[in-house]
Amino acid sequence: MVRTFPRQMGSLEQLVTVVREFVSAEGLNESLAFDLDLVIEELFSNLVRHGRSGHDTVEVTLERSGAEVVLILREYDAEPFDPTVAPEVDVTRPIEDRRPGGLGIHFVRVLSRRFQYDWHDRVGTTTVTMRAGE
Repeated sequence: MVRTFPRQMGSLEQLVTVVREFVSAEGLNESLAFDLDLVIEELFSNLVRHGRSGHDTVEVTLERSGAEVVLILREYDAEPFDPTVAPEVDVTRPIEDRRPGGLGIHFVRVLSRRFQYDWHDRVGTTTVTMRAGE
C-alpha cells in the first residue's frame, strides 16, 4: 500500500486511517495498529517539523513481508534528515535530569526490528521493519 500525504500535521488523522485499513486488509492483530500509529506519527511529525524538502508531500508505504511489516517514508528533493542518528535517551535517569525530546525516536527503536535511513539523489528514505505480531 503506497499513499502520498500532504506534508502537514493535519495529515496525521489520514495516516491513522491508512494504518487501520492496512492492518485489517492484512488480517493482522489490532494491537499492531497502535505500535504502527506511534511509529508513523513520530517519523512523519519529525519530517514535517525538521525535514527540508522541495516537495509538499511525503510518500508512505506499508507492506507485509512474511512475519514482518515494513513502513517506508520517502521525501523527494530533500536535504538529508536522518532520524536514526538521534542520540539515545537514558530512560533510567530521573525525568527532571533529562532534556526534552528524543522519546519518540526511542520508542521507534524499541518497537522496530530494523530502523534505517538512506539519502540518495536528493531522496530521503526512512525504513522501519516491525514484527507483524500475529
